[in-house]
Amino acid sequence: MVQVSTNPNIELLTYSEVESVEGFVGNFKVKVRKKQTWVDWTKCTGCGECMEKCPVKVPNEFNAGLDHRPAIYIQFPQAVPKKAVIDIDNCINCAGRKFGTEPKISKRTGKPILAPCERACGTGAVNRSLNLDPNGEIVELDVGTIVVATGFKVMEKDWFKEYAPHHPDVMTALQFERLLSATGPTGGKLVRPSTNQKPKVISFISCVGSRDVRYHSYCSRVCCMYLIKQAKLIKSKYPDIEIYMHFMDVRTPGKDFDEYYTSAIEMGINIVRGKPGGIEVLPDGRLRVMAYDAGLGKNVEVHADMVILATAMEVPESAKKLASTLSLTIDASGFFKELHPKLKPVETAVEGIYLAGCCQGPKDIPDTVSQAKGAAAVAAVPLARGKVVIEPTISEVNQEKCSGCGLCVAVCPYNAISLELVNDRPRAKIAPTACKGCGVCTSTCPSEAIVLHGFTDKQIEAQVEALTMPV
Repeated sequence: MVQVSTNPNIELLTYSEVESVEGFVGNFKVKVRKKQTWVDWTKCTGCGECMEKCPVKVPNEFNAGLDHRPAIYIQFPQAVPKKAVIDIDNCINCAGRKFGTEPKISKRTGKPILAPCERACGTGAVNRSLNLDPNGEIVELDVGTIVVATGFKVMEKDWFKEYAPHHPDVMTALQFERLLSATGPTGGKLVRPSTNQKPKVISFISCVGSRDVRYHSYCSRVCCMYLIKQAKLIKSKYPDIEIYMHFMDVRTPGKDFDEYYTSAIEMGINIVRGKPGGIEVLPDGRLRVMAYDAGLGKNVEVHADMVILATAMEVPESAKKLASTLSLTIDASGFFKELHPKLKPVETAVEGIYLAGCCQGPKDIPDTVSQAKGAAAVAAVPLARGKVVIEPTISEVNQEKCSGCGLCVAVCPYNAISLELVNDRPRAKIAPTACKGCGVCTSTCPSEAIVLHGFTDKQIEAQVEALTMPV
């Protein structure tokens, strides 16, 4: 991340969102909204003094809600750039210091009464006297190609009522990952959230929301491996903790992955081949995990102190909005759809827009890196070539016949058609670099003003005549 931020050929726009994308390959017009930070990043040094003085405490999104952060905060310790932002929705405007207002003067000292974050900031990066625009700033970019890499989110545990999601000791694997982290809410110390004591028995449950017709039929691919990783970390640090792992079946394909799973068994981690039917909260606060072990051929019960759920990977809601902005197709599972699953795994139906990472489907780090390098290479081709190869079977508009109804604009799946004024009247215009020659516009046009090259009436009649000529 630091290398990216310091590379002279990369412009990094953080804390920003894509507002709109227009144009076609080689000539995209992208509008990006840089959200209002309420802190002057040219002055902020990331010292964190303002965070210590802020009295507000709200759930910390980065630690999956396991602890709290102030209203002025840095997202996480390794953030790039390491700059503070103010959560304006949760800011309580200490000392009556709303943004855009002058401070009151103390009658006792005769000095301005500042908010705690203002007083703590030694560089003057927090200045509530400034009347800042809450909508931030719009930046317009001219780009040739686009790589979409939105990442993923995990399902919340609240979906699974059978697993007692209300209990604090039932956690998602992402929450548990933060609990084990040295920069997490407990500094890496493993404790039960309910008692703040070290657990004696931990159960891991895989395929929660994945491979389930009620939620997602696909496999999230990485769950088995990261559950084994977490279990091995615990067993190596706390050998006295008893660990149970409940799998429908273990999926560890890849180089050295099955050996990793085998080594977990050798460490004494118990493997239960069966998905639990439910979790019951016992009177003492412990959790009874009820399952069927296909290996033993009988029902098993585990009285656990903590239960970790490997919930399914999903596309974030914000990514779905971006798909609509980019006119990309979403498949039945909710992921961005590639042009061809085998021959064109990073291309999309929109020329010049490519996919990388988990927005296209669940994948682990090596697969994500491979696809990202592939997407970067493919995206560089039209830029290096300086021109775009146009299909010979593209559509063309006869503007004398065009009535300007706009039906073709609405049905074009590639956003290749727009309306322009010709002699003060709207007429359809087709961008040849964006058109794929699908012919939808030709069949839709009520004025028969659109011609699909290679499929005109005369050409089809000539082909039929050639086929029916006597030998």
